Amino acid sequence: MRLKFLLIVPLIAAFASCGSPKAADGEYQFEIYATNDIHGKVFDINYTDSLPLKYSLASAASVVRSARERAGENRVLLIDNGDHLQGDNSVFYYNYIDTSSRHLFSEIVSFLRYDAVTVGNHDIEAGHDVYDKLFKHQSVPYLAANAINLKKGKPYFEPYKIIERDGIRIAIIGMTNPNIKKWLSQDLWLGMDFEEIIPSLEKWVKIVRETEKPHIVIAALHVGLGDTTVYEMENPARYVAANVKGIDLVFAAHDHKTTSEYVFNGEDSILVIEGGGRSSAISKVTANITIENGKVVKGKFAGETIQLDGIAPDPDYKAHFAPFYKAVRDFTIQKVGKLNDKISTRDAFFGPSAYIDMIHSLQLKASGAQISFAAPLSFDVTIEPKDLNYQDLLNLYPFENQLFVIELTGEEILRYLEFSYGRWVNTMKSKTDDFLQLNHGGKGERGKFKNHFFNFDSAAGILYEVDVRKPDGSKISIISMADGTKFDLTAKYSVALSSYRANGGGDHLEKGCGISKSDLDKRVLNRYSDIREILYNQIKSDGFINAKPLNQWKFIPQDMISQAIERDKKELF
Repeated sequence: MRLKFLLIVPLIAAFASCGSPKAADGEYQFEIYATNDIHGKVFDINYTDSLPLKYSLASAASVVRSARERAGENRVLLIDNGDHLQGDNSVFYYNYIDTSSRHLFSEIVSFLRYDAVTVGNHDIEAGHDVYDKLFKHQSVPYLAANAINLKKGKPYFEPYKIIERDGIRIAIIGMTNPNIKKWLSQDLWLGMDFEEIIPSLEKWVKIVRETEKPHIVIAALHVGLGDTTVYEMENPARYVAANVKGIDLVFAAHDHKTTSEYVFNGEDSILVIEGGGRSSAISKVTANITIENGKVVKGKFAGETIQLDGIAPDPDYKAHFAPFYKAVRDFTIQKVGKLNDKISTRDAFFGPSAYIDMIHSLQLKASGAQISFAAPLSFDVTIEPKDLNYQDLLNLYPFENQLFVIELTGEEILRYLEFSYGRWVNTMKSKTDDFLQLNHGGKGERGKFKNHFFNFDSAAGILYEVDVRKPDGSKISIISMADGTKFDLTAKYSVALSSYRANGGGDHLEKGCGISKSDLDKRVLNRYSDIREILYNQIKSDGFINAKPLNQWKFIPQDMISQAIERDKKELF
């Protein structure tokens, strides 16, 4: 299935028409393809049951091969727009298990002949050992003009790439997400700072236009779409297109959305395009430019997103990466230990659950903290009692979050929970009201959460109630510590939580507790290893894991919410 956007708007490339290198007069057409947020979905076969997947990067390889055969090698460009080093055992294995072989993604970049690769926030999450190795040994440069090397005062990665094809110079300026410091612990980005997109991009567009004289300038941004009129640091792609001069095309990423649209910037209409996530689609831009006397006199950019479901995997790609797949599969299906109780992530949205309380118990035991905060990281995963493999652990805990312990006052803990539940459940006035904050689907469609479910934090180590009749900010009543001792709003407590949350992710600490970003690091008491690794080590040590609800909190009143919960379950699942 192809989502086509047929409106083609002439672009008056003012910067490109001045002083560009001499190119033969005539019309030129290029096809520019981009993958984004593949999150390690590079194989077309499931690890555990060897069944084919509906789509993967192997299908994208077919699209690119066909394009090169049809349009010619010199007229096709391929970009990856970040977040390729996290999210699947394929990259986990080569990030942390087999660190002596060439990294899988480096091999993919070479095999598919990518022209440029942008750094995503989840690529930084893999850690210096991983991305530094790729940066040094990859066949094309990592791009992130706004990731600054603090010692050298210049970009840590490459800021841009110039590609020259048939005399036409194409500049690709890469930017990573500037919100990284809010999501990741400092050791993962040590020695770097991250500039905001707008000033950094304006600076580099000027540099590239003046020094490289390109005919086309592409902004490959690992940021979400956002809005044309409101600047969001995490998601400014549309805003960039509307406000930054001198660019011809914006590739977006990060929010896993699918679009191809034009944004008016006061002079021209700039194409903004993004191709979903997890190898579900690939973006395609057809660029047509006209050269007269060595200058660009007209440019047209048409975008479409090609859905990869139903496109056969490329056979050469499959054959080449078969040994890589086997290595990952052998690691993935190895027995880790036994799960003695059924786990369903669905339960976590409606009250205490075996799934979340397993994470709470793990965090409390590993850290010795008094209280734990945790949220569901998978939307719909159910695992029956069985022998667990590493894929099961990835399904339950898909992110490489470290375990942190921070210090919070009782009052801050209360505000933290009010913030979380205020984005999770509605204020109900009757039994017919919605329980969860949902965007309802149309006929035959499922509803979706209004807010990210991975920010629905609950607590363990304290007993509390959530009264859905009360307004936001007044829903939580903390009764006592879990052992029955007094909970004191003025006392200080040690709290276990993920590194993502400890660094400000989700805004629970900043907007919820009122702690400034500059003070977050001062609250950290201890840092531990990766939470999934802690889970893995505990199961390997004990040989099993029990997962039962702690039942230390509840939604009230039960008679009001029971029917609403059942309605919402049907809406979601």
